[in-house]
Amino acid sequence: MNKMFKPFDILLSITKRWWLSVLSMIVGGLCALLLTHFISPVYEASASFSVTIDYTRTGALSDAQEDQAMRGIGYVINSDEVIERVVEQVKLQLSTFSRNQFEKDSFLERGEFQWTLRYQSSDPAFAEKVAHAWVDVSNSIIQDGLFNAQIIDSETDVLWGLEDCLGRSTGKFSDADLCGYGSIQELMSEIEQLSKSIHERKAQSKGLFSFLAVQIVQCPRYPDFPVRHQTNLLITMGVMVGLALSVITQVIYYFFRGLNIEE
Repeated sequence: MNKMFKPFDILLSITKRWWLSVLSMIVGGLCALLLTHFISPVYEASASFSVTIDYTRTGALSDAQEDQAMRGIGYVINSDEVIERVVEQVKLQLSTFSRNQFEKDSFLERGEFQWTLRYQSSDPAFAEKVAHAWVDVSNSIIQDGLFNAQIIDSETDVLWGLEDCLGRSTGKFSDADLCGYGSIQELMSEIEQLSKSIHERKAQSKGLFSFLAVQIVQCPRYPDFPVRHQTNLLITMGVMVGLALSVITQVIYYFFRGLNIEE
């Protein structure tokens, strides 16, 4: 029995029936070619954001801190607010477009300091249109968030100064140093308004950091070639599947024939 099932013997048997393997490869290729007429090709439009950090303001950051800053941009790009606005824009031209369709065909990838968004569709023009809407809405919300983050930093510095004034005025030098305000009540009112403004802007900043700069480095382009279901690729896969099935079939046949001979 050991003699009958040597790998070399199996290879020799397959080689003798080479025509069967060739026939299987041809059939597999033809089936794949036929399949291309029933499966629409998939096109992809993409865009990329570059994220930079102003280290002159932050000093050296740990990997965890840099990762947190990067993830904040990704959260915005893939946030409910962005997706809903993109879907609303696209629905003006295609009423059947839905959030489920967007989430199924959209992809977000992160590089070291780059975020790339991709949208796939069987219609290349539609893929470009959705990708444009996605990158435009994302950029608008990101820039607004960064603007509010910068204002938060400025208002926080002012707030600390006013609180310092309040601390000094309620101590030994009462009413002596109120930073230009006429009374402690006016100073406290200004502190309260600033605190409220900072609280409101924190939501508008989307959790982004003021030391970040985000730019679009690649705009969506009309995709000339499909990324999936390409004819050449499918035919190649069909040929390989045909070859694999031929080999598997012959190995199984050889195995059971050996068992029959042994019996």
